[in-house]
Amino acid sequence: MDFRKLEAFCKVYELKSFSKAGLELQLSQPTISAHVANLEEELGVPLFDRLGRTVLPTQAGEVLYRGAKQVFQQVGRINSEIGLLRDMVVGDLLLGGSTIPANYILPNLLKTFLALYPSLRVHLTIGDTDSIIRQVGQGRLELGVVGSQPEQQGIAFYPLRRDELVLVAAADIAAARPAPKSLKDLRPWPWILRERGSGTRRYLETLLKGAGMSIGELKVSLWVESTEAALQCSRAGLGVSVVSRLAAQPYLERGELVALEVMPQVLERSFYLIQRQGRELLPAANLFIEHVRNSAGG
Repeated sequence: MDFRKLEAFCKVYELKSFSKAGLELQLSQPTISAHVANLEEELGVPLFDRLGRTVLPTQAGEVLYRGAKQVFQQVGRINSEIGLLRDMVVGDLLLGGSTIPANYILPNLLKTFLALYPSLRVHLTIGDTDSIIRQVGQGRLELGVVGSQPEQQGIAFYPLRRDELVLVAAADIAAARPAPKSLKDLRPWPWILRERGSGTRRYLETLLKGAGMSIGELKVSLWVESTEAALQCSRAGLGVSVVSRLAAQPYLERGELVALEVMPQVLERSFYLIQRQGRELLPAANLFIEHVRNSAGG
């Protein structure tokens, strides 16, 4: 069975699209379709149901995908071990990050990591906290960095860095309203909230509960899917938002946003490096764990 055909099949499975798989692998869509068709002919079963633009794996496709991923992982392990025999560190690291770590923590960590091991390649997947935890648990990602402690069974976690959540608004919007003294004073203000599954959203729900409130009491004007979107919308005067101080600090220093001092307490949280318990990691992942712990000073 040709590895190139298997790789094309796996990309179609993961992206649910022949055209997107072609873009990812830098191959034409007809080539991707031919690879999958050859596999189907070789195996004697259809691997996908093509329902208009929707591509769904058949039962045979599910079986092949599970087996193919195991094959690729084993090939990666072999390449890594042979590289170590040549005193080289080679291979791929499948890493996930929720939005704040992916944008504000991982870039510098990866810069120093890849400077130490230039033959490694990192595949960085970005999603909300719940998505990254789920993909690590499923084995699709080797490691992840997320903004809240995983509750899912079978996930090991290591505290990586602390952060503080702040409530921000555009300076002119804050100046035009009476200064709020508590969270309850902000109920009539327009709010910008993160989507379900966000670590920041989860911490806000905890904060509101402690103040005897719920999200349903807030005047929500916007739902956004990233910290940067929340910052830019707040900066544009569209509402108040709870965000990471790590992400908001440049805007606060320039005076484009102000922090509203209504938090009943300093709300700190940690970011966590996570992995699936019991999974045998490739050398690249083990080296990244070591690098993260050394960078954190422990």
